[in-house]
Amino acid sequence: MEYAITILDGLYHNGSMSAKELSEMKNIPSPFIYRILKRLEEGGILSIKRGPKGGYSLCRNCDELTLCDIIDVFDNTFLVIECMKKEYECSRNHKSDCCMHGEFGRIQNVLRTEFKKKSLTSLFE
Repeated sequence: MEYAITILDGLYHNGSMSAKELSEMKNIPSPFIYRILKRLEEGGILSIKRGPKGGYSLCRNCDELTLCDIIDVFDNTFLVIECMKKEYECSRNHKSDCCMHGEFGRIQNVLRTEFKKKSLTSLFE
């Protein structure tokens, strides 16, 4: 996710750029950048224009995009701890009886709420 935010920062400040330009500017290895760009495009955050004057560009306003939106593109199961998964089977306690599970759930909800409040523009400026 760190690379994704770095890429979005580059596009925010520079406009449309090629994968090669982004890779060089942000020091992101090319094998990673193409996978990240593809996920961001599939998530509706970037658009691709093909051809000699093409490149990647933002297709959503960074005032409206939040850290939570980026997390959801890459891992829609953001978890503080693995036992938060719905299908997780606890070997020690049942989730409903476990005070640690309840506290981790509360913390996860707080983090998700904070990620939803933080726009990308507020990070980039």
